[in-house]
Amino acid sequence: MRIEFVNHASVLISEGDTAILTDPWYSGPAFHKGWSLLVETPDDTVARLLERVTDIWLSHEHPDHFSIASFRTFAEVLRARDIPVWFQKIKDQRVANFVRQQGITLREMPFGEPCQAGAISLTCYKDDWYDSLASFKTTDRHVLNLNDCHVDTERRADEILDKAGPCDVLLTQFSYAAWKGGPDNRAWRAAAAAEKLDNIALQARLLRPRVVIPFASFVRFGNTRNAYLNDAANTPRDVVERFRAAPFDVQVMKPGDVFTGEPSRQMTEDALTFWDAAYARAAQAAPMMFQSKTTEDILAAFEACLTRVSANNSRAFMRFAQRFSPIRVFQPVIVACDDIDRRFRIDLARGELAEVRDEPHLTMHSESLWFLFQNSFGFDTLTVNGCLEETQEGGFARAAKSLSVETLNNLGIRFGPGIVFEPRLIAVFLQRLIAVQRRLRRKGAGVRPG
Repeated sequence: MRIEFVNHASVLISEGDTAILTDPWYSGPAFHKGWSLLVETPDDTVARLLERVTDIWLSHEHPDHFSIASFRTFAEVLRARDIPVWFQKIKDQRVANFVRQQGITLREMPFGEPCQAGAISLTCYKDDWYDSLASFKTTDRHVLNLNDCHVDTERRADEILDKAGPCDVLLTQFSYAAWKGGPDNRAWRAAAAAEKLDNIALQARLLRPRVVIPFASFVRFGNTRNAYLNDAANTPRDVVERFRAAPFDVQVMKPGDVFTGEPSRQMTEDALTFWDAAYARAAQAAPMMFQSKTTEDILAAFEACLTRVSANNSRAFMRFAQRFSPIRVFQPVIVACDDIDRRFRIDLARGELAEVRDEPHLTMHSESLWFLFQNSFGFDTLTVNGCLEETQEGGFARAAKSLSVETLNNLGIRFGPGIVFEPRLIAVFLQRLIAVQRRLRRKGAGVRPG
């Protein structure tokens, strides 16, 4: 089996005439002007790569793994060569429908069922909300691609081991990839970076790879609003230093490098030099910026959001939960848009958006609030791109419990009486929210007045 590194979370896994490309994102920003690649892959390089590709596997719908721009650019090539896209079979059909609309062959993968892609057996396993991991097997090799799945406990790693078995090569994320407090909360980011390395250690101990390839973190928070989040991010060099004495090899790769089974120290050293320079250049690049939206723009986007929420949920049940739920869901949230000096009180359950002067729970740019309302994945994007600040203790948790209803909808879940039959998802949501609250409480002076 042959593994060629392309960019970020994208590798080409080959066996004989079969070549499966994973998670193509090669240029442009992701997460609403929030992330940029450390290096971009030119279109002509991608075109030459696609001449060798027989299949594409997508892990999940986040734009650093499923890039709509990349698919639109190369849709004609994918159609002409009849390159199928393999994707998890789930209720949320947004990715599936997009692929179909492009005229590209879609092959949906039931979780846990091996699918044969030429010489490679490909099996997809579910992880938490949107994500999935994949097992690539040939007669004598097993590559396990965890991308940015939450494999951070022995129990979860044991579940994967039981289903997929031990692997020869492990591909896994090596740094944090979401909002981690405000500028004053570097301690949270340092802890998150350390935890990512601890996760690799746990994954390697239980899944027993001979080689770990760190990937899926070759990005930079690239906006004026979130650039501070880079201050504690891991680099490939941090991974190598942490695992110098480990019972497995760490193979760092740069674009175009090919791993054929035996680790190469020279390849790692060359890749480390390459990425050191890439991080230095990225730190000097001009950051992305938002453009202010008017109050009218925000009101129009809110009405579009309310229409979607009303169509996919029971507003009556939302109001009932707002009043009687012990976990205080759908409470009004006040967001300050500091670029236009406006504060908005948002009450999705009652369908109200009003300007106020009260102390805000969160502060963000007006384009971020507009984007949140404009898209069903808006709040999810905001938590990843980190272009927000908590300005009142408990403000982020309050917003998450009030503004993330469309996250459930995108998973095929309607907020209504039937929500009680989704205890696992509710438990995952609450566990993550509790973890965030604990981190925010530790930062002390990090919460700024409104």
